[in-house]
Amino acid sequence: MYEVFISYSSKDKTYADAIVHTLEEYGIKCWIAYRDAVPGVKYSESIIAAIREAKVFLLIFSENSKKSVHVKNEINFATKVGSIMIPFRVEDVAPDDSLEYYLGATHWLEALTKPLHAHILRLKDTIKAALAHNHEQVAPVTNATDTTKKGELRVVEAEYLYSKGYTPLSIAQRLVENDLNLYAGITELNEGSPEQWAEFIEDCPDYFCYLVNDKDEIVGDWSMLALDDETYERAIKGDTTENEFTMDTTEYVCFPGEYNGYLLNMSLNMEYKTLDNNLKLVDSFFARLKKYAENGIFFKRFCVNVFRRDQQAFYKNFGFRYVCDNKALGKIYELYLEPYPTSPLFAKHTALKELYENKDH
Repeated sequence: MYEVFISYSSKDKTYADAIVHTLEEYGIKCWIAYRDAVPGVKYSESIIAAIREAKVFLLIFSENSKKSVHVKNEINFATKVGSIMIPFRVEDVAPDDSLEYYLGATHWLEALTKPLHAHILRLKDTIKAALAHNHEQVAPVTNATDTTKKGELRVVEAEYLYSKGYTPLSIAQRLVENDLNLYAGITELNEGSPEQWAEFIEDCPDYFCYLVNDKDEIVGDWSMLALDDETYERAIKGDTTENEFTMDTTEYVCFPGEYNGYLLNMSLNMEYKTLDNNLKLVDSFFARLKKYAENGIFFKRFCVNVFRRDQQAFYKNFGFRYVCDNKALGKIYELYLEPYPTSPLFAKHTALKELYENKDH
């Protein structure tokens, strides 16, 4: 059974081959015309049958596919049968009015920067999430005793990962890969390099916390740094990029005092975004703030560069406020911890609140 129908211009076969290879490597069965059209059956009939069977209609959008009558016919039919539409833009081209009619309200994935493979991995995650959601919509109701705990995550520290064979570099590589899958358009300028973060992971383990699945794969994390006043002021004006941060250009959080926090990340891979997993991520962050505060270490404020619309809502619920756009990519949000925030999320952490309110006594 095919799960994804690939709609593309034959002139973009290189893109199509790369996408099919990666998706099928991860167990997502694709239908693509040059390989799967049934011999002896009219080409149009093969197309219609394949679109009906597949749950996801993946459009590889380029100047070539924009001009293709066959692609427009496929989009038209996929819309009629209710396919899940995922446009994957590989060139900086805008859809014309006829395509806008069908796809205007659809979330587009972008693959306009290198490496292409990173965008295809993010596409893979999006398709898996779409297929899982579609399965939940049609799945029969079962007894609670028949359900599994698939997708539940555990909060772990670096020492646990080392015991499973990870190294600081392999941890950093996984974190960077996760981010490239999640955030469209980011490059090493915004993300930094695995080698850069491996040094922090090894020397400053308290800056990081990881969520792993039942295979001990890192599928979520939060991470932060401390910036001196001058660097923080640049960050809050959108004048920094994360590839600038090194052990030499950031503060080392060790001794009691007040610090400026910079959140590098707080996210989960798409297929693990559940209420329970989000709470585990957030609660582990508050537990770290409490541990710091118990040792006389307090953060005056935090800022973060946000790349996704859903994460803007996530940070607003924290109490962060939008400040400005980053000079390279993203939007800068800021949160003051002095005075202690009044948002419901902070208010429920009464022990942390007491530590912050009594720190000068």
